[in-house]
Amino acid sequence: MMKAFGIPNWVLATFILVFLLGLFLGARLPLFRRPTGDGKDARRSLHYIRGMYAMLTGDVENSIRHLTKVVEVSTEPVEVYLALGNLYRQRGQIDRAIRVHQSLLTRASLSEEERVLALNALGMDFKTGGLMDRAVKTFRDALALHPRDPDALAFLVKLSEDLGEWGEAYEYAVRLQKVRHQKDPKTLSFLLAQKAQRLAESGLHLRAAWQLHRALRLYPENTTATIFLARLYLKVNKADRALKTVERALRETPHKSFMLLSLLREIYAQRQDLGGYLDTLHRLGHEQGQKRALLQELQEFLDLKRREPAAAVTRHLVRHFGRSRLVQKTLWDLSRRGAVDPSLVKEWADALAGSEQMMDAYVCISCGYKTLEILHRCPNCKEWNSFVDGEG
Repeated sequence: MMKAFGIPNWVLATFILVFLLGLFLGARLPLFRRPTGDGKDARRSLHYIRGMYAMLTGDVENSIRHLTKVVEVSTEPVEVYLALGNLYRQRGQIDRAIRVHQSLLTRASLSEEERVLALNALGMDFKTGGLMDRAVKTFRDALALHPRDPDALAFLVKLSEDLGEWGEAYEYAVRLQKVRHQKDPKTLSFLLAQKAQRLAESGLHLRAAWQLHRALRLYPENTTATIFLARLYLKVNKADRALKTVERALRETPHKSFMLLSLLREIYAQRQDLGGYLDTLHRLGHEQGQKRALLQELQEFLDLKRREPAAAVTRHLVRHFGRSRLVQKTLWDLSRRGAVDPSLVKEWADALAGSEQMMDAYVCISCGYKTLEILHRCPNCKEWNSFVDGEG
């Protein structure tokens, strides 16, 4: 048998055939091809870089345009699909965002972390689209995969609050604080107070009272819990206990007295103790400088037709709160109705000459939001118990 270079001819022919077969298969079958447009290459593309930069700078349209080019080249980068869905949601295309994130979840190759991210994104799509039940289910599915996922827990806290499911909001908030290694007794206290209010509305007064006591132990300055608890006592004709509850709050948070004035009147009315009520208003107004307590005291004296004490209160108001629009409006209204002596009106006019007016808004100390309503929670920054009586 002939040999070439010392190798038998049949061995050489077999080697050449195998080599040619490999070339053929490599050209025909994708399994043997070098991957093109994979995730790594896609992330190096100019469209990927520009799309991500546009998203960071808030340029939604350009970000969508570039990232769409990326997925035309490669379906591999999971983060691009997550980003595209979120961008569609920002643009108001909720159905499209849902389809993008749902298609991502059909991939069997997703890691657990990627699946949780996709579920959270889909949950936000449902929430934005007003599909609250589906949003809750989706976030719970994320928690089923990763019980300590902080994003799913945070979303469920907010969703539960929006739905008025205060008990669930509290439980999720407890879990979230453990995961984040944070302690926020103020938030937990207010969630408990809202939960107690729902229990009281259902007639479960004892359970409601227990939850309110828990709330006040967590955060004694919780004015909402104080009001709810005092009203529970009034319902069962325990005005003395209601008064003790409110007096404790007045000692600890006198700047919140404006939230308790109407409740104080109810308590003293049930106790049939008008003198005690007037004494409390005097203490809050004259000793602690609470403008609205002074205005309430003025109204009480006017109702009782006690002109001299009423005149003394007006002088105090002019001296200390002359710039207040509410005070000025009250005084001019009294003058218009002839409820006070003309000499007293002249005294006010001289004292207030050239005085500017100031709005009497309640101001959120966390974000500066102003309102003329008494609110337990700021609608702007969502902070609890953050309003104080504005200067003026």
